[in-house]
Parts: sequence; structure tokens; C-alpha cells
Amino acid sequence: MKKTTIILFALIAFFSLISCGPAAQTVKQDAVNESVKEMPAEEPEIKAERAPLTDDQKMDINKYSSFAQTKRQQKKFRDMIEYINQIMDVDPDFTHAKDILLFWRGNGYEELGLKDSALTDYERFAEIRPDYQQVLIQLDYIYVTNGNIEKAIETAEKMYELTPDDKTLLKKIGKYNYQYAENLKAEDENDPEIEDYATAAIDNFEEYLEYYPEDEEINNLQTYLISKFLDQQALKIKLENNLANNPDDAKTIERLAAIYYDEGNSSKASELLENLLTKQPDNLKALKRLIRITKNNIDKAISYNKKAISLDEANETYNLNLAKLYTEKGRLADARTECIRALSKNSKNSNIYKTWAAIYTENIGRCNVNIEYQDKLVFVIAYGLYEKSGDTRRTHAMKESGQVPSKSDYFTNKSTRLPTRECYNWINTEWDEVKYVEKFLNAL
Repeated sequence: MKKTTIILFALIAFFSLISCGPAAQTVKQDAVNESVKEMPAEEPEIKAERAPLTDDQKMDINKYSSFAQTKRQQKKFRDMIEYINQIMDVDPDFTHAKDILLFWRGNGYEELGLKDSALTDYERFAEIRPDYQQVLIQLDYIYVTNGNIEKAIETAEKMYELTPDDKTLLKKIGKYNYQYAENLKAEDENDPEIEDYATAAIDNFEEYLEYYPEDEEINNLQTYLISKFLDQQALKIKLENNLANNPDDAKTIERLAAIYYDEGNSSKASELLENLLTKQPDNLKALKRLIRITKNNIDKAISYNKKAISLDEANETYNLNLAKLYTEKGRLADARTECIRALSKNSKNSNIYKTWAAIYTENIGRCNVNIEYQDKLVFVIAYGLYEKSGDTRRTHAMKESGQVPSKSDYFTNKSTRLPTRECYNWINTEWDEVKYVEKFLNAL
């Protein structure tokens, strides 16, 4: 009996182990799976508890970073991404690794055509390094190619904040605002935001044209925007009513002046802005508009540009404007002085040399004579300045048209080294640009 009982208990224990063992194991595995699923929600807590990197891990990060850089230089982007992935598995928050690796990985993804992955890396890198211009350029390109114009506007505006001297970005922002207005109108022509984006585009273009007034594309686009998106007469009435109620509202005055100017009523536009300047003498935006409006009234334009220089001393644009105005008035030495001042503010602006060269070509025209050898020597001064500006098309044309001396000219007139006409008396033979003459003749 005792023996039978022992056997019975043994059997019960055996069957109990068979039935209970796997069930317990399944529960345990389910718990592990569940914890993995919940990991994303717990991520901030995990980050907070992350153990400091060991010396070995830091050494690995340095090693893989070097490998990644090498692969990047070799344009082996898949290998580069693999090394960066290994680094980020260990140091996802860049406590030791360089955050530029994230930008490199974005480049790698973009090169491999993985635009979504590239965008994710670029956006995160832009949060870490918001002042890194190149990532904004990459984001701008992706947003535009993806048709995400709203994000492109935001990115271009950040680019302009970082480089406010690059006025071409105003053209880019204006075009994006214009495109977004078009997109909204295609979806719903009664969308109230259409006018907001169209107006923003017009404002962008107006500011851009203050620096590049000869840009025909933007001049035409601005006119088109106003006619297509804004009811000019209704807007004019609205602004006039606003002005009656708020006579010192600068924005209303500026918008209304722009409408009067577009209508050809320059005197009314000038009057509005001049009144604004008496109340707000440091209003540079109003002054810029006056410079544009009065460009055909030389004396007024000179006065406004001088005032603008006092408010915005570092901007060479106003010196260039003065140089052109002085050239038109025949004050050629003063025009040259303004070019030198402009150059001292921005030596990279090639338009300075072109404006400077135009002083000499204008001088030749004012002499009102048939072109002789000594006139060609003055053209050589202009030639040298155009060469400095990088305008090879112009210098080539000057040679082809015979404006500058040929070899035969030189051998016939060897004794003439400088111009002697009375109309060239303002030219100082000690000036640097006059030395182009000797250099040019010696090269013949």
C-alpha cells in the first residue's frame, strides 16, 4: 500500500510538471514581448538612466567616426551609414560622438535616394544645430521637390535670418509665398489666406527690388501678383480709410504709396512717404521706397541715398546708387569716390567694378567726338575694371569691337600713353585703375 501511494504521488507530480512547465514559460515570454512593445513610451526614462560611456566605447566611437569619414570621402555611402549606425547605437544623444555624423548620414541617405530617411536626419540635425546653413539648404531642396511649400517658406526665412546680407533669398521667399498662394487658390479660391501669402510675396519682392531694381522677371511677377490676387481698387479704398483713421500707421502709408506708384502717381506716393519720414526720420524702409520712386529725380535721389547711408552705414548699395547718380550728373570724380567707399564695405560685390567702369565709358560718350586712340586708352581703364568684376563677356566684346587698342594701334601711337583731351582732365594718372593702361599696352 505504501509503495502504491508513493508511485501515485510520483505520477501526479510528473503530469503536473508537463502541464505547468510550458504555460509558465509562455507567460514569461509574453511579459518580455510586452515590455519591448512599451519601450518607446518609456524612452525618455531610459535616456535619463543611460549609463555613462566607457572608455572602450569612446574609443570605438572615435574609431568608427574615422572610418565613416574615410568612407564619406570615398563616396561609399552605404559603408559610411553602417559605421554611423554603430556609433548611434552606442551614443544616440551625441554625448561623445560629433553631431555632424547625423548630417553626414542624411547626406548618405540622400545620395542613395532615400529621401525620407535623409529628411528625418536633416530635421533632427537642424534642431540640434539651427545655425548650420548647409542643412537648411538641403531641407529647402527636399521640401520644394516634395511640394511642401509651407515648410520651404519656413526654411528659407530661417536661411535669411542667418544671412540677412543675402538679398537673393528675398526672391526665393517671395517665389515660395507666390507658389503657396497659387496652391491655395487652386484648392479654394475663396480661402482668406490667399491674400496673406500674395501680400507677403509682394512685400518680399519689393524689398528685393530695392537692391536689384533691374530684375525684369521679379518686376513682371510683382505686377502679375498684384493684378491676379489683389483687388487694387478695393485695397486702395481700404488703405485710404485706414489712413484716415490712423494717419501715422507706417505699414498703411507704405502699402498705399506702393499702389500710387504702380498707378504712375509718383508725386502722391512721394508725398505720403515724405510725410512719414518727417514723423519717423529713421524709417529706413520708407526711405528705400523713396529712393526707388525718385530715381528719375536726381537731386532728390541723391539726398535720400545720403540719408540712407547715415542710417545703414555698412550697406554699399547706397554708395553705388550715388555713383550712378553722380555719373548721370557728370560729377565723375565724386562717382569714383562712391565706388571706392562701396568697395571698402563689400569687396566681393562685382557690381562695384561694373559701376566704376561705367564712369569711364560714360566719360568717353560725353566727350562727343569720334573715337581716337586716346579715347581707346580710357576704354582700357574700363576694360581693366570689367576684368576685375569677372565680366569676360564684356571684355571680349570690347576687344572684338575695337574699343581698346590693337597691336597695330599701339605701334602707330607708341608715344601716346595717356589721354590728353580736356574732358579727361578729371582723371588722376596716379589712380590704381589708370595703371591698367600701361599693363594692357605692355601685353600687346
